[in-house]
Amino acid sequence: MKMTSANLLFLLTILLMILSLNASNINERLPTFWNEAPSSISDYPFASNYSSVQTPLRIINPWLYIDRLGLYKILILTTTPLMPFCSSSNFSNILFGLPTQFGWQYDSNRLFSNGTKQISTDSWWASANYYLSVIPFLAAVDVGIIRQDSFELVRREDFCANSTECFHQVPETMTRWRTFFSNLLQANYCRSNSFDDRIIDRCYLGPMWSAHRVTIQQALPLIASKVSLLPSITEQRFGIDWANLVDFIGMARENTNLSNVLIYQDQFFPKRLLRNDDHPPNCPDLSPTVNQGLQLLFSIKPEWHPEMIKLWTRATCNYESRQDAQHVLQIAAISKATAVKYYTEAIFKSHLYKCDQNDVFKTIKK
Repeated sequence: MKMTSANLLFLLTILLMILSLNASNINERLPTFWNEAPSSISDYPFASNYSSVQTPLRIINPWLYIDRLGLYKILILTTTPLMPFCSSSNFSNILFGLPTQFGWQYDSNRLFSNGTKQISTDSWWASANYYLSVIPFLAAVDVGIIRQDSFELVRREDFCANSTECFHQVPETMTRWRTFFSNLLQANYCRSNSFDDRIIDRCYLGPMWSAHRVTIQQALPLIASKVSLLPSITEQRFGIDWANLVDFIGMARENTNLSNVLIYQDQFFPKRLLRNDDHPPNCPDLSPTVNQGLQLLFSIKPEWHPEMIKLWTRATCNYESRQDAQHVLQIAAISKATAVKYYTEAIFKSHLYKCDQNDVFKTIKK
């Protein structure tokens, strides 16, 4: 059928309606219980032994879903004004990937909450997320982004519960998150008349992903004993493979604002724990794209990871190549041929344009 002006106008109208609906529904897509989570440290309860003559001390229990979600909410609220490219709604904040992932873990029972708001220390997912919630929060407090009431974290097992302990337990993780937040406080940090994607990539996504990747690298050995507590071999494999995949996502510097993360989540995240009788792409209660994503993820042998990281380092070495690398990640589960095309373009641009000279995407030795 020939495209007429009327047809084009009709299609544009439909597209605008879809975009409008997506924008209006994004509030409904916030992590579960987001509106109930604390918005400031003063929203947490006082210590039971607090007296009026003492400095107020709030108790934060990161093993309660609402309390841990509150750490993220406070981070979002305090950092959005420090990111000039963010909208007033907070949805453009690149830290939104953290609570969105956490909400998915809760909804899919990967925190072993079993219908409650408790988080089990037996959960490998919850244990890994501890370091991606508590550490950024403590680092933000350390550098002065969060200036509120005194608080104390409830201690469980061997998880660090204050800045000193965490710096001893995961020193590089604390250092990189402190660097990320310190940058935000600098008055002239990456100032520009317009904040285009290139500046966001270099000044914000680069340091944020550097901290994120190192967090996982240092956390995984500390929680290795909890892998066997996952309910199936398939879920165990998925958890470890997912942690490895984050390396590739981080090196491509995907923008982890709320809308972007929701797109990935809807397409590729299984909405339940995986069972031993799950055989992707033939899991009937999972969507076709989730099936395809799991099939691709499980086809990659763990021993391939180091060599793939070397190749990916080249394919993501500058801003231009990273744009194609992001397309690889977005399409690989659906069309391998298209993914190869984008990967080839990424390699070509890694030679055509000068690679970055800074070290924000380098990994630490494991």
